[in-house]
Amino acid sequence: MINEFVISKIAFKSLICEVSATPKPGLVDLIDSGSHKDMNYLTFIKSSVAISDYFKKAYLLGIKNYKFEDFIELREEGKFAEIEMYKATEDVNTHKGIIFSLGLLVYATGIQKSLGDISSFSIVNRVKSLCSNITEELNNDLNTAGGLQYKKYGLKGIRNEAEEGFEKALTVGLYNFKRYIHTLSFNDAIVNTLMHFMEILDDSNLIKRGGLCGLNFAKESASKAIELGSMNTNKGRAYIANLNKEFIEKNLSPGGSADYIILTLYFYFLEEL
Repeated sequence: MINEFVISKIAFKSLICEVSATPKPGLVDLIDSGSHKDMNYLTFIKSSVAISDYFKKAYLLGIKNYKFEDFIELREEGKFAEIEMYKATEDVNTHKGIIFSLGLLVYATGIQKSLGDISSFSIVNRVKSLCSNITEELNNDLNTAGGLQYKKYGLKGIRNEAEEGFEKALTVGLYNFKRYIHTLSFNDAIVNTLMHFMEILDDSNLIKRGGLCGLNFAKESASKAIELGSMNTNKGRAYIANLNKEFIEKNLSPGGSADYIILTLYFYFLEEL
């Protein structure tokens, strides 16, 4: 039976599985903190626990508001979740992006539950409907990190992903994860899928830290990893392990790709139900 407790559980499980997957270039994992000097594995555990109740609320709001084509109340709950996150992490931003993206997926799941269809594509399409034209907010929000990147590079960041319903979690994430899980461990399937996201995403975290040069380096590195077989081969494994050192030297972190892994795992666990 799917209810707010089950949904919160798989959301929390998705957060823990992502941060635990190792190795992840530039990202916090079981080996090190990647390019992040202000956080570590334990920071993410604390953050995940702190925001877990938010996903219960997001689901219940979806159940309640299934007739509405907005997420105004969800945004307010998201602000409270951010406060709880910062309390738990001593003012470190670990999951701000995921509060927005996964919160929307969970909210849409609640709506679709009320409508009798919680298939992955129905959830994606619901988010598309909820977030239609959300990129227009960038014109009124040019002083934020996302707004500054839009002004400088014309990239619409996470709002554009939301406008698309975070569809890449299915077309890139779930598609590749299901391919790999048949022959690889759960951990290695996550790492391989991460490479596919790094290869195609215009990751705002990478742009913030390294500009377009940093973004292109990450994309080219991920393509090379895939070409070498990623975690399927010894060469691929060695390349990804060494890539972490290069990302740390360049202060790069593919946080957007990590968030997409969480969304991918959410759909995977939801489909398992």
